[in-house]
Amino acid sequence: MAKTKRGLPDMTWIPGKKLWRKRGSYKEQSYSITAKTPEEVVERINAFKVRVDSGIIDEKITFWQYVQRWYPLRVAGLKPKSKEAVSNVINNHILPKLGNLLIKDVKPLHIDELLAGLSESSSSLNQKVLIALNQIFESAIENNIINKNPCKGRKAGGERTKPKIPLTKEQQETLTNVVRGTRAELFVLLCLYAGLRREEALGILWSNVHLDVPTPYLDVRHTTTFESNGTATHSPDLKSPAAYRSIPLPPQLIDALTRWRGTKNSMFVIPAENTGKEMSQTAFRRMWGLVVGYKGQVVKRDETGKKVLMPNGTPVMIEKRYPGLISFHTAPHILRHTYITRLCASGMDIKKIQYLAGHEDARITLNIYAKVTENQPGELAPDIISAFSRTPTGTPNIKSK
Repeated sequence: MAKTKRGLPDMTWIPGKKLWRKRGSYKEQSYSITAKTPEEVVERINAFKVRVDSGIIDEKITFWQYVQRWYPLRVAGLKPKSKEAVSNVINNHILPKLGNLLIKDVKPLHIDELLAGLSESSSSLNQKVLIALNQIFESAIENNIINKNPCKGRKAGGERTKPKIPLTKEQQETLTNVVRGTRAELFVLLCLYAGLRREEALGILWSNVHLDVPTPYLDVRHTTTFESNGTATHSPDLKSPAAYRSIPLPPQLIDALTRWRGTKNSMFVIPAENTGKEMSQTAFRRMWGLVVGYKGQVVKRDETGKKVLMPNGTPVMIEKRYPGLISFHTAPHILRHTYITRLCASGMDIKKIQYLAGHEDARITLNIYAKVTENQPGELAPDIISAFSRTPTGTPNIKSK
């Protein structure tokens, strides 16, 4: 039976473990501390109080437990999509490897192993993982839970993202022609001829479209984003202040918007087909699948056309690929990429392109897109031909012996 140490209330002797134990609480934080001697128990209680006063709850806190406290502070004020991105990095790539370790026990070796497992993933994902890890460990250092950041000196690896290739003029014309009259037409053209991001195109209202003016244009003022469960949220919150812009419309887009105006009883330019409200993620995928094709489950049939059944009588399902309207690869962002690339190739001032693209920093426009206007073969060819067409003046001829 456990006995109580005289003069030390609630401190008991545990025969089976040969330890003294003291239970209590300090500033609403409970503790149960054991040691070989009562004096050592007191020392540990005092150390516990110092940790609580420094903002430390428990020296045995696991990485997962600390992230639980850190995450709400990290994502406070972020948009749902940004919160989801941080959550994805943590839940899918960090916690499965480090979650059960005590945060003080995480070593550089653990970080190296985690990053090695992501070596075949994109460099972008590797960078996001390393940023999140550094933020977590630096926060733990500030709260006196750990002394060193095990990520120090680590660099993100991974596969470099392949550059997006804009559509050729022929592909652009083909796409414009095949989507004409389909429910995907306005989405495709808003991305291709106004450079809208997916969420911007889905968020456009007819009140944002100004066709009956000398210079037709549209205002980018709303977005439709998708939550993790696929539901849509229509909001006036754009990606950045620079995303709020007014874009002049080229003839192709004016024609399409004029034809579609008033055909659907909805305030959305691209509404959900059945409700007329903002388009959900599932509805968008169906619409986009019309353009690029999609995979679906169908019942397997034998040579006679009869359904193939499992022993329990349910049909056997197989995957079937449904062709789209085009044979070449594209994506919503490639359509936007094509728009901005065409502006750069036209020689338009880069600050104007930055505005039309909704880029907050001109360096984004310059680094990603402006290269299409520099060092093109047609511009360099005259210099190359000139360099090799004759012996440069003043250069001595080499005489054979």
